[in-house]
Amino acid sequence: MKEIYQLETLEELEGFVAQQTAEALRPVLLEAYARLLQYKNIEEWNHLVRLCETLALTGWGDEEPQEALASKWINGTFYTVLQNKRFEAKEGTSQSWRKQKDSYVLDGKEVDLTPYGATTLASQRNKLPKAPIRYSRSGNYQKSLQPFIDQLDTLKTLLIQETQPERYGHAFSYIGLNLFFSNHDDQHHTVRNEYYHAEEDVPEELKNASDHLPLYSIRPRLKISNLSTKENELRLLVTRHFTKEFGFKTIEEQKQILLEDILEIIDQLAIKLQKKKITYDTELLKVDIERLFALWK
Repeated sequence: MKEIYQLETLEELEGFVAQQTAEALRPVLLEAYARLLQYKNIEEWNHLVRLCETLALTGWGDEEPQEALASKWINGTFYTVLQNKRFEAKEGTSQSWRKQKDSYVLDGKEVDLTPYGATTLASQRNKLPKAPIRYSRSGNYQKSLQPFIDQLDTLKTLLIQETQPERYGHAFSYIGLNLFFSNHDDQHHTVRNEYYHAEEDVPEELKNASDHLPLYSIRPRLKISNLSTKENELRLLVTRHFTKEFGFKTIEEQKQILLEDILEIIDQLAIKLQKKKITYDTELLKVDIERLFALWK
C-alpha cells in the first residue's frame, strides 16, 4: 500500500496495477478502503482517493464503485465526498474542510491538526463513467412552460439510468447542455426577457420597449463550444436558447424538439471527436437517447 500511495501519476499507477493480479490486489485495496471511509485528516483522504483510483483500474468486484471527489464551494470552502455513478453521495463520507496554514483540516471540534506535509486535497482523476448528457436550465421561464419544467427531473433520471456510459468509450465524458427560456410574462416586469434567433424576428413594438414590455436578446438557437477539459473530464458545452413560441407548443412537441436538438448536438460531437481521432460510440448514444425519450412520460 505504501508504494501505491507514493505513486504520483495515473500512468505510474496503471503501470503498477499492470504488474499485479487484479483478483489478488483487489481484496487488499478494499480492506484499506473500508478502514479509510471515516477519514479524519488530509493524509487519510488523499490515500482514500488513491485507493479509489486503483480500484477503478482493478475493478471493484462486488463492492459498488465510488469516486472520491474534492470540490470548492462558492464561498471558497473545500468539501470532499464519495459518490457513485448516479451522483449519489455515499452515506457518511461528505466532509467540509478549513485552511490550516499551508494545509487543510476537517471542520469540527475534535479534528486532527497535523498537516502531514500535504498542501492539496486530492480528487480522483480516472472518474466513473456517468451520464453522458448533463443539463442545467435558467431559473426564469414563461408560465406556460411549467408542465415541461416539471418533467425535466424525470428526464435527468432517465439520462442517468437508461444510458450506457461504460460502453460509449472512456475518452469523452459528457455534453453539458444549458437550457435558457424566455420569460416574457414574468410577474416582475423589470426582469422580463425574450430570446430571438435573428433581429428580423423581433416585433417592432419590442424594439422601442416600454417599462412594461420585455427586453429581448438575439441569441443563436444552439451555441456549441469547442471540446474542453475540466477536472480530468473531456466535455462539450452547449447552450440552447428557446423563443417564447416553444412555451406555447404541446408538451409532446416540446419533447420532440428537445430530442431533435440533442441528436443534432451528438452529430456535431461526432464530427469534433473524429477530427481529434477520439474514439467514442456516438451512434450507440443516439440509440439510447431515442429509447429513453420514448420512456419519458
